[in-house]
Amino acid sequence: MRPCSARPERGGAGRAWAGPLAAASLALAVLAASPVRAADAADEAGARCGTVDLVFAIDKTYSIGRAIGEAKREVRRLLDLVDLVSRGRYRLGLITFRDDIDVDLDLTPEGEAEAADHAFRRALFQLRAEGGEGGPEASDEALRTAVEGLPGGGARPQRGDFSGDWRAHSRILVLITDNLPGGFDDHYREGEDDANAREVAGRALARGVRISAIYIPTDGNRPAPDPRRAEVMRAYALLTGGLFIQVQRSGAGAAEAIAQIIEACGAKTVS
Repeated sequence: MRPCSARPERGGAGRAWAGPLAAASLALAVLAASPVRAADAADEAGARCGTVDLVFAIDKTYSIGRAIGEAKREVRRLLDLVDLVSRGRYRLGLITFRDDIDVDLDLTPEGEAEAADHAFRRALFQLRAEGGEGGPEASDEALRTAVEGLPGGGARPQRGDFSGDWRAHSRILVLITDNLPGGFDDHYREGEDDANAREVAGRALARGVRISAIYIPTDGNRPAPDPRRAEVMRAYALLTGGLFIQVQRSGAGAAEAIAQIIEACGAKTVS
């Protein structure tokens, strides 16, 4: 368990994110000012996004069931879209989580799009949504596994190894969840878990990985969703230059949100 720092007073979560959110525009400006713009490089390569590394970090608790079902039904269309925007030069990965982590598919080998499709479909269709009981999930640690490339076993409740061998022009990490990040202990602590999420976003930015967050505003046992959930999800996207998309409470619209992220090469347009 991570060491717990002092918790801010009520409302501190918003202030805890204030610094990163204020810095987001600067981070995006740096990305936009890069000497080789993403669109230009993709045009030169003959594909909209250039090469693509696309990794999903998906909450597999019961409340995400409809979103997972949509992804399964639309997987052929989504993979065809990845093939189109990258002109067949892409790799895929899949990480799933509740209060622990499963690496269902490490980044597939380069130049093997057909094999990548087959491996991804197999991993996705084996996925079952169950459990969860409404508590925070290990979304922050699943993102850390994806960004840093962490092995399973040891002190981390993680099954399987993820290489973290990001190398494509467009490095897209898609997070799908309806809850706050809670590390591995099923609790969200202000001043600890929000700081961990900021750190993960910073590491992603440093590696050129854009986190796009698909938020499903389920209510769990509450009369309304906790507003901090959307705040954290939006910050992931703002800090790394990805997209934030909120779908319906049922999870309907998740497949379309994935398609939107792929079409945008995982990057929010910077004017």
